[in-house]
Amino acid sequence: MVGALIDLGLPLKLLVSELKKLPLEGYSINISRIKRSGIDAADFTVEVERQHEQRNYKSIKEVISSSALNDNVKLLSLKIFETLAIAEGRIHGINPDDVHFHEVGGIDSIVDVVGAAIGIDFFKIDKTCSSKIVTGVGSVVSDHGIMPLPAPATAEILKGVPLSQSNIASEMVTPTGAAIVKSLSGSYGAMPEMIVKAIGYGAGDSDFGPHPNLLRVFLGKVNDEAASFPYEEDTVLILEAAIDDMNPQFYEPLIDKLFSMGALDVTMSALYMKKNRPGTLLSVMIPPELKMKISEIIFSESTTIGIRCIKSERIKLKRDGKTVQTPLGEVRVKVIDRGKGVNELRPEYEDIKKLSLQNNLSAGDTLSKIQAFLTGASDKKN
Repeated sequence: MVGALIDLGLPLKLLVSELKKLPLEGYSINISRIKRSGIDAADFTVEVERQHEQRNYKSIKEVISSSALNDNVKLLSLKIFETLAIAEGRIHGINPDDVHFHEVGGIDSIVDVVGAAIGIDFFKIDKTCSSKIVTGVGSVVSDHGIMPLPAPATAEILKGVPLSQSNIASEMVTPTGAAIVKSLSGSYGAMPEMIVKAIGYGAGDSDFGPHPNLLRVFLGKVNDEAASFPYEEDTVLILEAAIDDMNPQFYEPLIDKLFSMGALDVTMSALYMKKNRPGTLLSVMIPPELKMKISEIIFSESTTIGIRCIKSERIKLKRDGKTVQTPLGEVRVKVIDRGKGVNELRPEYEDIKKLSLQNNLSAGDTLSKIQAFLTGASDKKN
């Protein structure tokens, strides 16, 4: 990561001077050029004069917090180590503050992480996106013994991130690398539409032969229209089942259970199946990590014997939620960011239904009165 940022244009003098603000001694950095599969790249390494005591998360926080680095660099560095500490804590069943780092607790790892934060701060990057993460196969020797790849800490950190596995028998993603990417990236998948200004290549230590062991970083600017569009991107799975032999009365409990277990959306469409049988296409949108859990519900609560799984990229407006006290009662409101300072306030349907019964009003009248109240409250606030 640091090598790629240097190749991108991070000034060496600035990097060195900023790293000296850390209260650390007994190390030196080496920056050279190296070729991987014929591609010229920057190689950043940290050499430690002697073996130092490994630190726990609490002591690393003290090292970074007590430094003269600016607040942005401190915050990002601490976020990366916090990501590591939480993952290690879950694996070992201990409090993150008590996590004693081994491979990532030395001076070299601290310099690596802080060096990456210095580079991100230098370029004033507003948004970071990543491709899906590709891991290696096999095992790696650690201080805890022989571990499968991806290593347990790496796998824990990358939960919720799109992954694929190569056939390279080597560690392609370390816990530190995973923590840096997870702490930076707001989305994963295809590169967003942008005008590329610079490209940086950072070299890894291992040589994978024809597969270049490089991290490639693009620095660019999205067009004005894309920059002002308040969207978020993520990856979801669509589970589909075509059903023609199920009692329609059983769809309601099935849908209720799917939503209660974390489904993002459930739809049903009418269709004609083989032999002109009328049927129903059940479509369930879910986070990727719920694939097996939701599949079990569909199999147990419906008559289908097969499910199609479709990977899909999703673009969504930014939204938040809050609870508002209205003259008719308490209602949950979805706050949707439509860009350029415009927020749409959308009351939750279930609350509208409940309040309409409590106030002996139609659902339409209840919605109108609550929307009028929300609009008036928003105008007063502005």
